[in-house]
Amino acid sequence: MSLENKYKTILSVIIEALTPDLSLPVDEWSDRYMVIPKSTGSNEYGSYQTSRTPHAREIMRCLSDSHPCKRVVAKVASQMFKTQICLNWFASTVHQSPSNFLWLMPTGKLHKRIAGRIDKTIAAVDVLRERVAKPKSRDALNNQDAKEYPGGTLFIATAGSAANLSEVPARRVAIDEVDRGEDDVDGEGDPVKLAEARQTTFEHNKKSYYYSSPTIEGESRIDELFKQGTQRHALAECIHCGNAQQLHFESLVMVDGEAMYPCCECGGLHAESDKTAMFEKGLWSDPVCDSETESFTASAMFLPYGWKSWTSLMKDYEDAKKLLELGDESEMIVFYNTRLARCWERVKEATQASALRERAEDYKLGTVPMKACELTASIDTQGDRLEIKVVGWGAMMECWIVDYRIVLSDPSDEKTWKQAYDICTSEYMHESGAVMRVQQIFVDSGGLHTQEVYNFTMKNKSDGFFPIKGSEKPGRPIIPNKPTKVDYNHNGNLVKKGVTLWYIGTDTAKDNLFTRWKRTEGPGAIHFSKDLPEDYYDQLVSEYRANKWVNGRKKSFWDKKKQDRNEALDLMVYNLAAAYKIGLHRLTPAQWEKRLQKLIESVGQVVKPAVIKQQEKDPENKAFARGRSLMSSMRSRFRGRNR
Repeated sequence: MSLENKYKTILSVIIEALTPDLSLPVDEWSDRYMVIPKSTGSNEYGSYQTSRTPHAREIMRCLSDSHPCKRVVAKVASQMFKTQICLNWFASTVHQSPSNFLWLMPTGKLHKRIAGRIDKTIAAVDVLRERVAKPKSRDALNNQDAKEYPGGTLFIATAGSAANLSEVPARRVAIDEVDRGEDDVDGEGDPVKLAEARQTTFEHNKKSYYYSSPTIEGESRIDELFKQGTQRHALAECIHCGNAQQLHFESLVMVDGEAMYPCCECGGLHAESDKTAMFEKGLWSDPVCDSETESFTASAMFLPYGWKSWTSLMKDYEDAKKLLELGDESEMIVFYNTRLARCWERVKEATQASALRERAEDYKLGTVPMKACELTASIDTQGDRLEIKVVGWGAMMECWIVDYRIVLSDPSDEKTWKQAYDICTSEYMHESGAVMRVQQIFVDSGGLHTQEVYNFTMKNKSDGFFPIKGSEKPGRPIIPNKPTKVDYNHNGNLVKKGVTLWYIGTDTAKDNLFTRWKRTEGPGAIHFSKDLPEDYYDQLVSEYRANKWVNGRKKSFWDKKKQDRNEALDLMVYNLAAAYKIGLHRLTPAQWEKRLQKLIESVGQVVKPAVIKQQEKDPENKAFARGRSLMSSMRSRFRGRNR
């Protein structure tokens, strides 16, 4: 190198050293430097533009070093701008004021996903690529858990491990989907408090960012954090009168098949294409209090034009409403949480056993009422007996208790299981005269007889018998998309992944059932026979939602008094799961009518759906009478076989 070039190099280093560090607010830095890589799969890749999601601007300004707040909370709908804001914050940190950055994810799967997204962002942004250590570098660290840069390191971890939260000091902390993480980390406490403990030495300039959609009322960590802060709501400007207002989903109106929003001040309608003008200024409501926590909330009503539309939100709501009418609130909870950014409040009113007992109907146990055209069964395993319930299902998940038996015999004895098999595989007489069989049988594998359940279900799998195990974890689906393969001992030999075990979301299933007890007719209604024993109804409603406190936060769970029995409820939970497994909850009214018609035609009767309703009203109808006569003639044979 020539002497002249050496002087130029030295001079450039001196100039760079004397140049003041950038101190742009996060939003301005992002508009100047940030890039959304095409490889992330984003539909809008390229140079980042805050103007596309203008409500993100104020949140990023609060995360900037120049803003005095210590904590920023975003209770925001899914797929809006929460994670991108965190990426922008991290990137500006590396470039402008490097320090340790702790980023916590709720699960290992999301940990890997965000690590990959960060890598792609670093590769796409020039000022990051030249600062962050190269992957697999010998001199510095860059892997899925840590990424070094001059002045600090990004640590990516899951919030479920205390070790991940206690190793290093960090000036900046971010927790992704804080409502989906653990409530108690390895028995050491709240992950939010553990994470903030890493900031002890940065009291004067620390900053935390918590972002998530909420969950259940009274149990949501992000909602609690939001209420501790300034509680600012996203606003939109009316294009007609200029009034700034919150957007309430309930105010949407349908006009010629398109959802439109009326101004609360002048009544002027806004179409989807007006969103850009409505959101342009990225307005928020005034703070409700002075606080070191700046908190924000925005629903999917504020998604930019070209993303999920108001009309699409209306469709999602209508779909969730249909399921809610059937007693399944899971989709409505998802809609409230992830689309409206609101907590879901559970029904608190309890149904009394006496109310269920009083509405018991005249049909006989062992027979199937007219509108039921599919059967499921469940077996509950106790120390000295098996309890069995058969349920008949009709249109829109209306159901009838068809049979309820107790086999008083030791479950360790194969003869006990033979009796259970005979009951569950016997023929049941439909009110039309048709003969029906159970389609799906779930057998509880919890308790003291897991091995016997595995042996029995493996032997009779072709007849529809499957082992299940209840999971009380909140939010777990009534039945997962696929079962779990588990090991079991067969005649002294270990069979790896030999059993197909279904984990049942008992918490979710009980929520479903307890919203349906009061329904007497139609979608989701549950019918009872007068032949059921007195204590059956007490067992159905023996459980209740109780509260417990975990690290200062209320969590609810299903509980019962120690002396109360709940086998009837458990059997109903398992039958509901069995119905979900064979997809009965997805059938349309037309599909149910077709199944009922086919069942009736199986005994030589051709009855149109419209006539079925008349048959129920008119017992003297000839076709109906023929069905009843045939049913009566076969009932004695049916009962004899069952006994």
